[in-house]
Amino acid sequence: MTLAAPLPDLVDTHCHLAFEAFAADRPQVVARAMAAGVGACVVVGVDQASSEAGLRLAREAPGWAHATAGIHPTEPDVADPARFPAVRELLASGAFVAVGETGLDAFHRGTALSDQAASFQRHLQAAVELDLPAVIHCRDAFGPLLAELERWRGSGLRGVLHCFTGNAQEAERLVGLGLHLGLGGATTYKANAALRAAVRDVPAARLVLETDAPWLPPVPQRGRRNEPAFVAHVAACLAADRGVELPAFAAATSAAARALFRLPAGGALTPPRGGP
Repeated sequence: MTLAAPLPDLVDTHCHLAFEAFAADRPQVVARAMAAGVGACVVVGVDQASSEAGLRLAREAPGWAHATAGIHPTEPDVADPARFPAVRELLASGAFVAVGETGLDAFHRGTALSDQAASFQRHLQAAVELDLPAVIHCRDAFGPLLAELERWRGSGLRGVLHCFTGNAQEAERLVGLGLHLGLGGATTYKANAALRAAVRDVPAARLVLETDAPWLPPVPQRGRRNEPAFVAHVAACLAADRGVELPAFAAATSAAARALFRLPAGGALTPPRGGP
């Protein structure tokens, strides 16, 4: 898949750009993303330390990088309720655009689902109280996750089920709860035709694009470290699958992302010092 030209104002709604994987060349990664047309990037926290690191990055790239704060369900802190108040205090500062990453994970066996669910509810309560979207992780736990989300039906809860890999019925139920679906590199893999079909009829206004960098690089970048610039390949794959014009599809998903996270309108991009 070759992109003829950069797409204007793409949004990578889920990456871990503050992680150690980008320590050696982070300014260059940001500059490459800007050159590819990525006008905004949501830098997701998985614990207090990574949330604070994401905020530092957001302050280094104002208007382009935007931080979230939360405790991931596979992190050790998820089982200790005493760890959440510090994250809640960060969120209350007004410096973050979303709550999370939070959710349920039955694939990794480190923490009981009951402890994960309690943490998930703490995050969802903060999201509603602070009027912030929730960034939700789900792996092998759709049924329990849906039950937890149903408790908030009608509450005004908004958010995104990131790295969605479910079926059409699951997509419909999540959208019916007011959530967006985050689509990334997994949707570009040849073996995932069923996933592409599952989201084909979901309105573009309820889809947002992501990389989950440094993981899950899209075709044709598989085997490499993922980075925000590669979100353009996700947009191209999904537009082709739907049979729609790429610029229009990219614009629709970016508008959905900016509305969900309440990001400022895109403007001129200035690469950070140290970029190529």
